This record gives sequence, structure tokens and C-alpha cells, in this order.
Amino acid sequence: MHELSIACEILEQVMATATEHGATEVKHVTLQIGRLSHTNPEQLSFCFKAIAEDSIAKDADFIVEMIPPSLECECGYTGPIDEKQIQENCGFTSELLAYAAVMDCPICGKHARIKGGRELIIKSIEIETENQD
Repeated sequence: MHELSIACEILEQVMATATEHGATEVKHVTLQIGRLSHTNPEQLSFCFKAIAEDSIAKDADFIVEMIPPSLECECGYTGPIDEKQIQENCGFTSELLAYAAVMDCPICGKHARIKGGRELIIKSIEIETENQD
């Protein structure tokens, strides 16, 4: 389960940022995870909460936003994959294969390449600091 090592890295970054800004509590951590990153958001959340138990991030909301992959074509097109086509191909054994099946450019019809969808980004960290009047 690589989610544990990812959660450790996320917590390390969260704590470094919180310390740098004098935080007394981490309220929210928002991640963006690409659909093709092979990262299970529920497992990642569970691991994060388990390892954050003895930290100022113990009660933080762990919010995950899933990012769909997009296409890039030699004709210059860059844009989303048609989600309707993905739904039609949901009989594939994996989401990656379903995406691979719809890699034709909607503009010129040529084979396009998947761009993105593998991200794992800490989008935001909301902290609480002591009031200093």
C-alpha cells in the first residue's frame, strides 16, 4: 500500500508549512489527485488521519479533489477527454484502459496522448494561529 508513504510525505509538508506559519492547528488539507495516479483517496485519507493522530493536524479535514486526465494532440488540441465515451467504455477492467480506448482527438480524429491525470498536489492547507493583538 503506497498510500502510507504518500500520506507520510503529505503530513511532512503540511507540518513544515504549519510550523513555518506558527500554526496551532491544521483545519483543512485539500489535495488534487489525478485519476490515473493509482492512488486510492479513501486509503490515503485513512493513512493521513492515522499518522496525524499525535499532531496539530489530528482533526484536519482531508479533502480530495479528483482531476480527470486531458488529451494533447499534434494538431494543437489540448482539452478534456469526453466523459461520455469513458462511461460507454466502463466495461474495461481498469480506468486507465477505459481512458486509453478514447484517445482520439475530437478535432482531427488522430491519436492523441494523455496529458495529466497523474498529479498529486497539495492544493491548500488551512491553519489556525494564535491571536496576536
